[in-house]
Amino acid sequence: MNLLIVDDEIYAIQGILDSVNWDRLDFDNIFTANSYSQALNIFQNEKVAILVCDIEMPYGTGLDLVEWVREHYPNTLCIFLTCHDEFQYAKQAISLKCFDYVLKPIPPKKLLEILQRASDEIKNTYRTQEYLEYGKRFIKELSEKKGINEEEKVKDPLNEVEHYIQNHISDNLTVEEIAKMVFLSPDYLTRLFKKQKGQTLIDYITSQRMFLAKELLESNVLTISMISAKVGYGNYSYFTKMFKKYYGKTPRDYQNQYLKGKKC
Repeated sequence: MNLLIVDDEIYAIQGILDSVNWDRLDFDNIFTANSYSQALNIFQNEKVAILVCDIEMPYGTGLDLVEWVREHYPNTLCIFLTCHDEFQYAKQAISLKCFDYVLKPIPPKKLLEILQRASDEIKNTYRTQEYLEYGKRFIKELSEKKGINEEEKVKDPLNEVEHYIQNHISDNLTVEEIAKMVFLSPDYLTRLFKKQKGQTLIDYITSQRMFLAKELLESNVLTISMISAKVGYGNYSYFTKMFKKYYGKTPRDYQNQYLKGKKC
């Protein structure tokens, strides 16, 4: 994980480098830049996870830089560290989905806490992506073991439906949207899916979500609320209700029982 610090004042950058206990953070590289153009060059040559940036700089402001970053590297977390407390700056920072907006001078302990929160969020994002990819691969392998090859998936609209659901499991899936994707009416797709697959389309979506939720709970990497969102349930209470209906236990009870059994 790489960090980039951008400030036109060299002493300000050196102050950050000297004051933070970097041993407590998991950065692979810490890059520095004194201008907008230097920062662009680093972004184009290195993968930057977190950007700490001043606002007022010559030949391109920090706001200009973050706007460019949002367009080209939307997953980078941006933190403004500035002397300016004008409301307009804060408003622009919010519109650019800035992770934090902090006024100088900032105590080293507070800066360390902000960087730690940003680092943790990046790690959670990486882990979430990894486990979602794992879930997709697992479901794909399971389908292939059942004798469903890629050529058949293309020919059969129901296999195309299954493939679409597996790749959009965290989305708000509806029968209407899926039917439109395979050029069938919602009613016809519903009848066809039930006839060919032995379960309703909604039940199939639920089963895939519950399976992935179980895998993520067993991995014990994400919080249960994050798992709820990642498997398509924005309402945590409803997710808990559905999981208990499916597995006979709440997500928390299931996870605790699984982890306890794993230790034995």
